[in-house]
Amino acid sequence: MRHIEQKKTKFPDTVIRFALCVAFFLCATVFDGAAFGTSDKTMIFFYSSETNINNFKSLKMEFDTFLSNLGPYEFQPFSDRSTFENHIRDKKKCLLILSSWHYTNIYEAYGLKAVFTGVREGKNSQKRIWVGKVGSDIASAKAGQIASASSVQHTRSVLSEILGTKDGTDKLKILTVPKDIDALMSVGFGMSKSALTTANAMNSLKNINPALHKKMTVLVEGGESLLLVLAVPEAFGRNAEKPMNIIAQMAETPRGEERIRMLGLDQWQKIGASARTILEGK
Repeated sequence: MRHIEQKKTKFPDTVIRFALCVAFFLCATVFDGAAFGTSDKTMIFFYSSETNINNFKSLKMEFDTFLSNLGPYEFQPFSDRSTFENHIRDKKKCLLILSSWHYTNIYEAYGLKAVFTGVREGKNSQKRIWVGKVGSDIASAKAGQIASASSVQHTRSVLSEILGTKDGTDKLKILTVPKDIDALMSVGFGMSKSALTTANAMNSLKNINPALHKKMTVLVEGGESLLLVLAVPEAFGRNAEKPMNIIAQMAETPRGEERIRMLGLDQWQKIGASARTILEGK
């Protein structure tokens, strides 16, 4: 049988170099595709030390669905303060939704400016109260478990503030619960000795469970604090106006209103001079 020799085609070096350049360009385009799609996005980062949200996946999905028809925006919630702070460090093109307490603690270091504050039931602030069962006192409350819907760090900070001292607050036993009303319920069911909650939650308990409400007493009242704030890095400047307004006007449509209620708010309002004084002491 005769052996048939196959002829090898030799391409010029210039053709090979050109082909390699084209291949490299196509690969770079493919691998950079994800980055290309997100580089122009304005991110909306959310973390609240005063809200214990259980389903972050659902929260992200609902906000992203709402934002998808309005422009290149993406919502990213965080469950951990340090992760949130590390992620937003040096970020310029973004909006931040965070608790007023958290904003006050980081706005200078991160170059932030609060523009809107949340409103719930016609108020842009809330009062924290420390509640126990009738007959209990501060000493017995400090010795037992304290239920709170806020982060442990925020809970200790508020208790230090309303007690006028930090002594011993780092040793308090904190039970984290989903909502402020749950903190009160945990006292009723004997899961905790006391609850750090809000005056609004106490009023709600009166309607939901009048019998339990009668068994509760306010041990200490804190001052008024603003609800969630919508802030922007100062470096973003005027370019933030459009996305800021989109978030601020959410309550004007049924779809937007549904999403904003997931944050425990009814609407947003512009921050005035008095509110800024509370936030920044200026």
